[in-house]
Formats: sequence, C-alpha cells, structure tokens
Amino acid sequence: MKIDLTKIKTGSDNMTRVARLVSDSGYYHVMARGNNKEMIFKNPSEKQYYLDELEQAIEEGSLTLLSYCIMDNHIHILINSDTASMADVFRRINLKFALRYNKKYDQVGHVFQGRYKSEVVNTDQYLLSAIRYIHNNPVKAGIVFKVENYKWSSYRDYLNGGNSLLDSNEKEMIMNMFGGSIDQFQQFHLKDDMLEFLEIKEDLERERETKARKILKSYCDEYKVKDIKQLCNNQNVIDEIVIDLLQLSKLSHRRVADLLGINRGIVHNIAKKI
Repeated sequence: MKIDLTKIKTGSDNMTRVARLVSDSGYYHVMARGNNKEMIFKNPSEKQYYLDELEQAIEEGSLTLLSYCIMDNHIHILINSDTASMADVFRRINLKFALRYNKKYDQVGHVFQGRYKSEVVNTDQYLLSAIRYIHNNPVKAGIVFKVENYKWSSYRDYLNGGNSLLDSNEKEMIMNMFGGSIDQFQQFHLKDDMLEFLEIKEDLERERETKARKILKSYCDEYKVKDIKQLCNNQNVIDEIVIDLLQLSKLSHRRVADLLGINRGIVHNIAKKI
C-alpha cells in the first residue's frame, strides 16, 4: 500500500475544521466517542443499532469493513472507503444514532464528542497492528480477560467465519498474511504493541505512560534491580533506557527525566544520539 501524505481534504461545510489526510490505499481507522465520555453504547440495543446502520452502509457499497469494536463509550472501526463516502456514512450514522439516543433517554444536546476521528493506514504492519489494537480494546479496559470473550468486536468473525459484517475478500487478505493460520492470528493478538493509534489526548498520554512503565519493568527484570534508578550510574544502560523511552513510548524529555530521576539535560544529550 502506498499513501500520498501530501493529499489533504478539508470538510467543505466548515473550513475551520482540521484537514483529513487522504489514503491512496483507502484504509482508515475511524473512532467516535460519547460526549464527556458518556457511555452511549452501554446497552446491547445501542451497540446493535450502530452495527445495523453500519451493515446498511456496507450493503449500499459505501465501504468495506475489516475490523470493529464497540465499547461502552466509544467505537473503533477499520474500513476501506473513499473520504467522501466515509464522511457521508459516519455523519449519517452518528446523526441517526444521536437523534434516537436523545429521544430514547429524553435528553437534548451532543451525544458524540465532536465529529468522528480518522487516520490513514499506510502499511501492512500498521494495518495488522490496528486490527489487533481494535480487538484488544476490551482486554486493555479490563472488561474481559481474553479477546475472544468480547461479543461486540469482529475478532470472533476471523475465527469462526460464517455470517459476518466483514468483507470476505478483505478478511481473506488479512488471514493470508498469517499463512491462513488461525493459531498465528490468535498468537499475534497476544503480543504487546508499541505503536500509537487514534486516541483522545488524555487516553494517549495514559497509553504512553503504560508503555514507558513496561519498558522500565523489562530493564529492572533484565538487570535484577527493584528500582530503575539503581541503573542510572551505568551510562551505557541509561543511554539504552532513555532511547527506548523516547522512541517507543514517545514521552516528553521532561517526563522521561522525571521517571528516571535524572536531569533533563542528560535526556537532551542522549536524544542527540538517536
């Protein structure tokens, strides 16, 4: 897949909106969240309604679906579509959902936190990792222990086949990347992912902190120390730790220095080696 990152499309209805990148491959990771993190999908009927509307868009030929997960307060969807169709579909679905939701619960105002968010998926690695990230949302949130135990995602569609919202050709393409092996597909979902995906800002910061602490724990385990600060006198090791934190967790220089208990200038100097 090749992406021309120079192509940008701005919503014609509001020129002040942030421009969306356009994917030449057609693959997009889409997310929408309840306003103020409200659990707008807390009931199965809300989840099913959204899936039914998504199915209608699929039947109309507006998009093909590769992955989805509907959580209680947000959704993640991976699709193949063009920007115009994508914008029309999610504007329409979210509006219909909001009108239905407000009527059902006798309320007024915004149901979703702004318009939907989207990001281009520009490599096979990112495509597979985005699918894993989407499917693992319920595990990360502590709702289920195993990804296959969550009903409202497409993970089990990959395992069981049969009637599914997933596009059969797209699904076959994904499984071919695992040599057609369901076991390899399952094992892939058990691995940690250090890539960053579409998130609300505060969630992204929390995700970065989690990644950083996993990195620090791995170093503590490797060198058999209880506190990472015990390694700060070893220049070679601290160089490795700082570089890993900056590259993998993407925390700020200030935060990396705080976690390690070292001067920010040391972090700046190590960063120059990258």
